[in-house]
Amino acid sequence: MKTWTTKDLLYKTFEFRGMVPNSNEWNESSLKYNQPRLIRFKRLNSLLKAFDLTRTEKQKNSLWTILSGKKKVKESEMTKNEIEPFLRGDFIHKRESAEYPRIQELIEKEKSFDSDTFEQRDIYSFYHHLMKYRIEIDKVLRHNSGVLEASSLGFRSAISLTSELNNDLYKKVEQIDEMLFEIINPKNLTFGEDILIKQYGFPKEDLDAIDMDNY
Repeated sequence: MKTWTTKDLLYKTFEFRGMVPNSNEWNESSLKYNQPRLIRFKRLNSLLKAFDLTRTEKQKNSLWTILSGKKKVKESEMTKNEIEPFLRGDFIHKRESAEYPRIQELIEKEKSFDSDTFEQRDIYSFYHHLMKYRIEIDKVLRHNSGVLEASSLGFRSAISLTSELNNDLYKKVEQIDEMLFEIINPKNLTFGEDILIKQYGFPKEDLDAIDMDNY
């Protein structure tokens, strides 16, 4: 069985986001009639649990409290997924900055004044901005992904040129990915698929076969 890594998690998140760009649809009700997307959604939430990237109850409740009556708001199905909080970097608030010595050193290179002191929130802002940039880059990298057949010579030429540029861009963006991997998973954990199925509710379905049936 496959061993799942941080790279798998991040790239599968980008894949899902590309397939379902509207985050309001990141819930089981919206995806129940599209099995390939539903399984991908369930897989991601299982992986986020395994890598300890989900929000604590305190984090969830702090976002859904009515201040006037101090009454907890029941989390709707739309907000149950942990993909958006993962992309924001909410998991960083559960950790200590000491887990990120190399990232801290990189951030501190930008010190301009003696008063510039490193804080844990700097890891969050560093990750948050890089992730937003990486999502935008992913859109560019997927620019030709929906093209099955080029209808004209000019179109084929444009595809060839943009594909060549994207290959160069991907090589450069790998440096950003390595920093994201380090922040997401400083302990470099991996999980066998059998463990994910038994302990984290990872879907057992053969996604490749389902994709073929729904092609």
